[in-house]
Amino acid sequence: MTIYLYRILFISLALLSTQVGAWTNHTLVSQELVTSMDHFKQAKPVKAESLESFLMANEEAIAAFLQLDEAWMAQNLWHYNPRPKALAFKATGNREDVVKRFTQAIRVNPNTRFALYIQGVPGSEQKGEKFAPAYVSVFKNHGHLNDVPLIALKEGELVSPVDVVVSANDEPDHGHDIGLFTDSGTDYGLEYGFGKQPFGNPNLEYGTQAPFHMGFYHEPSILYAVGGFLKETYPQMRVHQYKGLAELAFKKGHDYWGYRFMGWGLHYIADFSNPYHVTPVPGNSTVSTIWLGILGILGFEEPQKEAVQLVSNRHTVLEDFQYAVMTRSYLEHNQQHQTIQSLSVKQPIMAYDVNTFVDVFAKTAYDKADHIDAVLEASFPFDYVQNTQVEYSDLNALPTLESTVKQHSGEAGYKNLVNDVSDLLGDFSKHGAAYMDAILKAKQ
Repeated sequence: MTIYLYRILFISLALLSTQVGAWTNHTLVSQELVTSMDHFKQAKPVKAESLESFLMANEEAIAAFLQLDEAWMAQNLWHYNPRPKALAFKATGNREDVVKRFTQAIRVNPNTRFALYIQGVPGSEQKGEKFAPAYVSVFKNHGHLNDVPLIALKEGELVSPVDVVVSANDEPDHGHDIGLFTDSGTDYGLEYGFGKQPFGNPNLEYGTQAPFHMGFYHEPSILYAVGGFLKETYPQMRVHQYKGLAELAFKKGHDYWGYRFMGWGLHYIADFSNPYHVTPVPGNSTVSTIWLGILGILGFEEPQKEAVQLVSNRHTVLEDFQYAVMTRSYLEHNQQHQTIQSLSVKQPIMAYDVNTFVDVFAKTAYDKADHIDAVLEASFPFDYVQNTQVEYSDLNALPTLESTVKQHSGEAGYKNLVNDVSDLLGDFSKHGAAYMDAILKAKQ
């Protein structure tokens, strides 16, 4: 039975991970959060700096940090495939390959764009040379990047720390974690040491980033017993890695990269305010999941596929609704909208330590997963969230999604859904502020 359950869980996760971006366009969920922190209200502009310049100015320090960080992660993360020794960052003085040496050492996609730029929220007016999305993203489908201002920066140009963090917060969804596994069909995936992709659909453009943007830390022990791959996730690695790099950059006086690394780490914390990133099947009990396994053993696989379709549709519709509401609010310059104000930082800021990401951030979203799943079922039409024969993404529902909710569940239902989305965003505000505050203490 164990073999069958493992297979069923694998199939489920492979399909569920078609949506792994958590909140669509992370600038939407980070703008108010960053702007409202006391530090950023007073922070002076910083000079934009290329990654190459930062690395060359700090080769020795970066080499020492990454060596210590590798040892810490191998000892403290509940799952970790060690970095191959050949990929360790060494200070060689060679400017031509320093970025490649760095991407190998932190094991991100070497094709990642590290351009100097600002990504504005919808409706914002940014002056300067406009960037095409291809300068920012490795993907063929640029999604929301087609609809937001992307403005080029020159090295040495002064830029607001708010703009640096907010822009960087969206970057991990532009390709950082793509193709990193041995079965990803990439040369670097064969070298990085992460092994085969534990879950997710490697044939999808975004599919290979799933284990870096989702983390299942609070499932019943029986699920880990039958599906050990549930532990093979890496968001905790990224959060810790980028936190340390941000602190190093601040200590060395390279504030631009302090803020940019901070924004990268903040991305994964935003992911963890979305319940669909911290549990594989929200709304499904352990008993229900095992029952699906038993049905599979008996040859009835349709119930498994139906359950997966429902979760996938609900995951997507939640993100679409948040995106629709917040995009409209920014386009209308309605900074007082509930979703935006829910991200405003409240005092006091909670303490952050190495266990907070899993014990507090992930657990908070996990505890809300079943409630959110039920709310989505009540808020949207049958075909969107209950029809197992419909792929929600094929419905082209986004342009009219807000009005659809109002028609289906009334003004009260619409308001309740906005309240629940705002509650999740409020969690990100508390958690993101704690993470940033911990980093900024290294700057003092």
